[in-house]
Amino acid sequence: MDRRNALMMAGLGMAVVAVPTPKAFANPMAPEPPLPGSEGPVGAAPPPPGAPPLPPPPGAAVPGFLGDEFDGPAGSAPNPALWSIAQRRELIKNPVFWDRPENMGQYRDDREHVFLDGNSNLVIRATREAPGKYVSGKVVGNFAAPIGHTFEARVKFECLTPGSWPAWWLLNDDNKKRGGEVDLVEWYGNMEWPSGTTVHARLDGTSFATIPFPVDDQWHRWRMTWNPSGMYFFHDYEPGMEPYFEVPANSLEDWAFNDPGFMLKPVFNLAVGGTGGKDASTGNYPAQMLVDWVRIFPG
Repeated sequence: MDRRNALMMAGLGMAVVAVPTPKAFANPMAPEPPLPGSEGPVGAAPPPPGAPPLPPPPGAAVPGFLGDEFDGPAGSAPNPALWSIAQRRELIKNPVFWDRPENMGQYRDDREHVFLDGNSNLVIRATREAPGKYVSGKVVGNFAAPIGHTFEARVKFECLTPGSWPAWWLLNDDNKKRGGEVDLVEWYGNMEWPSGTTVHARLDGTSFATIPFPVDDQWHRWRMTWNPSGMYFFHDYEPGMEPYFEVPANSLEDWAFNDPGFMLKPVFNLAVGGTGGKDASTGNYPAQMLVDWVRIFPG
């Protein structure tokens, strides 16, 4: 996520500038995820062919369901079995001015910057510790899913201020030469780049497809369905909705997302500074992003 020094360079990647209005469409997308512990109607008839399956009875395992509802006591850390909290900000190779360590905020693993609020939300908070010195947080999932899955999170950005750089994204960096990144939503406090959605077929940011999409400070659900034909993105998904962005499989150079065994893990972060945030001196801090839940399910 701190590799954006190449993101908006002229001539690189494929930029899409039109945002279609959501509408009904015939391409079948994933059904709503079954929620663990949910219950179908007693004695209900089997669903018709092609309909989403009924939810399992209480306590039944949900095959393939991954995610977190972020339930836990106020002030506690997210479940360490599910999440790793970044200890520091990544260093950038050959950094430009804003990507130098002295011009970037740092990540810290403490309960001031990464914590549960007791209301079933993960909070990632950015603070100003001194003039030009900022601290925030990043969490990376210890779980991942392959092609044939849908990834969705309900997120609120209370951090749309100069210098901040929040995102909900997916990553595979197991092979540094053939990895990938999917930014379901990313907002740039440098006030120069439009917020939006981006698929990176290279980890250095030089093979990508992107589309501008507005971001506000309200709760929204950001979803991506990944199947052999490509990736399909939805904002506040409802059944029958058309994706606002599609990236066909193998449409970018070095596309690895259809490789056997390729997996994507979830990431949430609120960076300060760096090329995507730049000058935070006029921003309002503390600032925070909240995550109500993240769900990954087959389909």
